[in-house]
Amino acid sequence: MSRLKIITRVPSKEGLTRCPLWINPDFMLAVQNLHHCEAKQLICYKGEEIKAVMPLYEKKRLGISYLICPLTAYYQGLWFFNLEKRGANRRLLDELNISSEIARWLQVHYKKMQFKLMPENYDVRGFTWGNFKAIPYYTFTYNFEESLELLYDERTRLKKASLHNYQLEEEFLPEEFIHLLKILYQRINQKLGLSYSAFQQWMESLYQHNLLTQFNLRREGKIVSSNIVLGGEEDDRGYLMMLCTLPEEMKNGASIVHYISFIESLKGRFDKIDFCGGNNPEVARFKAAMGFRLELFFMIKK
Repeated sequence: MSRLKIITRVPSKEGLTRCPLWINPDFMLAVQNLHHCEAKQLICYKGEEIKAVMPLYEKKRLGISYLICPLTAYYQGLWFFNLEKRGANRRLLDELNISSEIARWLQVHYKKMQFKLMPENYDVRGFTWGNFKAIPYYTFTYNFEESLELLYDERTRLKKASLHNYQLEEEFLPEEFIHLLKILYQRINQKLGLSYSAFQQWMESLYQHNLLTQFNLRREGKIVSSNIVLGGEEDDRGYLMMLCTLPEEMKNGASIVHYISFIESLKGRFDKIDFCGGNNPEVARFKAAMGFRLELFFMIKK
């Protein structure tokens, strides 16, 4: 592949045959507003044809630009376009050439940066050969073509939970989610790092653009667990960003019922669910026990 032209632009769908979540301009601008950064699409051209797109989130300090990983943009991966008709070996070389060109471009434009590639971007040689660090991270996924294989303890909790008559509904109630989110962060003795009101506005913006779905688990009419899933019609994967359950309901198996129920509700909308994380020991153990599959991805740092 001959040398490529790389530019950045305000997030747009112009020239794109697909616009999945992480490069969707509505999503990117919502992240920009929440995190007080500048969202850009890095566009890689060969001639007049777009070959790759990558989301960038830029901040400035003392006049120097750098890239960040916003909490609400879990991946900042590379999306490749117009390579499908080429053979597997040629596609591998083309993707490597593109990532190498992007790495060189980033070196010139940013002194400091970090971004998380997607699991699909497992070939990070274009960055590591450019003296970037590639740090391994993990996530768990579920493919709808597979059956869940819960461990014994989880099957026991699921059976126990059946006694409590939990009911799942799909309904957008952002205030209820924020309420449970506050309880979650108080329980783990951490800070969200964002304004809760601004986070709610982010949720409302994505919901208006059909990029966010909320599922609520009720017991006796009260919401005891809630989660948000990101992804639209152009996404093969749905992304579980957060799930919040009342501590007293976790003992009754509410979290397990919630996972099982919302997975069933998403069947037919996506091919796979990405649970966005497997790096916290307690959470990772739970996701593994639920029968989800471990996947590797990389954070690139400079």
